[in-house]
Amino acid sequence: MKISKNELIRAKVKATIGLEIHVQLKTKSKMFCRCDNQSFAEATDGMQRPIKPNSVVCPVCLGLPGALPVANEQAILFTIKTGLALGSNIGRIAKFDRKHYFYPDLPKGYQISQYDEPFCVGGQVEVTSNEERGTSGLSNTIRLNRIHLEEDAGKLIHSGNKSLVDLNRAGTPLMEIVTEPDITSPQMAGDFLRKLQKIVRDQVQVSEADMEKGHLRCDANISIREEQGTRNEEPAMSEIVELKNLNSFKFVEKALTIEEARLKKEYPNWPEKRKKVTRGYDSEKNTTYEQRVKEEASDYRYFPEPDLPPIDTTRFDIESLRSEINHSEQEIIAGLVFDGVAESDAKVLVADNLRFEFYQKIASSLKNNYSEIAKVIVHKYFPFDIEVSDLNFAQEYGKAVVGLAKNELTKNTFSQVSQQIHSGNTYDKIISEVLAEGLSEEDVFEIIAKIIDKNQAEAEHYRLGKVQLFGFFMGLAMRETKGRADPKILTRLLKEKLEN
Repeated sequence: MKISKNELIRAKVKATIGLEIHVQLKTKSKMFCRCDNQSFAEATDGMQRPIKPNSVVCPVCLGLPGALPVANEQAILFTIKTGLALGSNIGRIAKFDRKHYFYPDLPKGYQISQYDEPFCVGGQVEVTSNEERGTSGLSNTIRLNRIHLEEDAGKLIHSGNKSLVDLNRAGTPLMEIVTEPDITSPQMAGDFLRKLQKIVRDQVQVSEADMEKGHLRCDANISIREEQGTRNEEPAMSEIVELKNLNSFKFVEKALTIEEARLKKEYPNWPEKRKKVTRGYDSEKNTTYEQRVKEEASDYRYFPEPDLPPIDTTRFDIESLRSEINHSEQEIIAGLVFDGVAESDAKVLVADNLRFEFYQKIASSLKNNYSEIAKVIVHKYFPFDIEVSDLNFAQEYGKAVVGLAKNELTKNTFSQVSQQIHSGNTYDKIISEVLAEGLSEEDVFEIIAKIIDKNQAEAEHYRLGKVQLFGFFMGLAMRETKGRADPKILTRLLKEKLEN
């Protein structure tokens, strides 16, 4: 089958992706005024719902004439703290700038942002590809260009042929993290965002980073070009497409996948002069659509914000901020491995906040058996519906977890023990009183199955005529059941299992 020239070119092009991530900071007040920085409240049904539109506003965030901004110091500290965690250089002097554009939800006609002197420059994030994608262990370094601080705009609500404006969000502190174009696939972009969400939420704790509530949003830039060496002339580059306001990991990956395919299809006939285009993503139709030609920096008419002086960051206690940063994932994993937890188990624990919290509370109460506790929580049993808050309960429950890990308890017995612990009994009391009554036939069969599974060679030799091995298996079974099994039932079930 003959491959056309255009198909050959398309096969040799690669994507270049850069992300601009907007993170709403969880300060008490807004960026440049003292309005409450809370756009959600608990309703009567216990759910978090948006508060009444335009109910948390003032002359400053409404952009009324004569209103003067005052910078929120906590938002500045949160931004510097994030930069420290991501390995950024903290600028000695930072300043705010006016970024001009006109949109219904931007009441001033400009946004207070940062242009040439942001708080943080550089940095990087190490991203390991998701195991489910079949590329487990492949690590990529994604460099950061900058981290700057700005105010958020309001929100447009479209209803029929009307567009309503809610300015509650106007003035919310917004930290923007800009990557270098180091991302080469939609999947890598999704993995990076998941990692970044954990950092801002758990490691530096500056944002709830809830994408459903708009706390974390992403603009994704993608272009494609032919790989070097496939043509004699300089490889052409496609237009740069900016996908705006993507609010879920899945949507980021889907929108970039669509654009990558579209750009590859159009690439062979691409004009020499490239342009920047803004496109939106329709999640219901799973399509993208053109919105407008993208502005250049000059179009925004940046100039220093005259109402806010430059900020000397040396006035802040940088080392104190650094000490507030929680350990990174890599450091936590290394600590777990040092305690004896298998590295693969440690990675699973750290990737799941609830699972890791469950492990921490049990492990801290027992001060040992870390490997066994991790194995159970990762491979055997994790009660998603349980909250371990009481240390005494955690200790007793942890003993049962260790018993399950060491095969001293079957899953069925573990379930019985757990119920007794929930009722207030101690593990030792349950073992001495409840389990003294003996093991059920189901428990005995489960223990025998595990013993034979671990000794397949001996079981095969027994089946080939080496019947004296029955004593070997009987001894193992008695040890595992700690004498709590009826010998007659044990002998019968062991013979049945060995001879079948």
